[in-house]
Amino acid sequence: MAGALLAGAGAAPAAQADTATTTQAKAVQAGPKHNFGPIYSNGTESLPKESYFRGYWQKRGGNYYFSGDLGDRHNGDGDYSYVWFKYYDSSGFHRDVYRSDDRRRHFGEIRFKRDLKIRVCEGNTRNSGCGSYKDVF
Repeated sequence: MAGALLAGAGAAPAAQADTATTTQAKAVQAGPKHNFGPIYSNGTESLPKESYFRGYWQKRGGNYYFSGDLGDRHNGDGDYSYVWFKYYDSSGFHRDVYRSDDRRRHFGEIRFKRDLKIRVCEGNTRNSGCGSYKDVF
């Protein structure tokens, strides 16, 4: 029994070393973050660009991920900010739209394979006051 306890005690540091090595390997596999934006809604001189998206994409572990923030500078005027994402992932093409009436909405990492395009809109509907799609990957 004592031999089994000694063998178990010796295995714990080895397991910790394996975990540390795995964590270091994942950090090495992550590529640099590629920042983009801000991407604005369709503002003009008389209508300011009140909505924007700013983010980054990164390659990690053989996959690509993007993340970012939808900013809203409407200051309580009743309009919303919208962000459209178009991209491909392992299950095909996606076109998603999200709305915010807050100052900022954060989007965690979303996995994609290719063709990431983003556009920002502002107003009463998801298609009002839109800028053009920006190709960010």
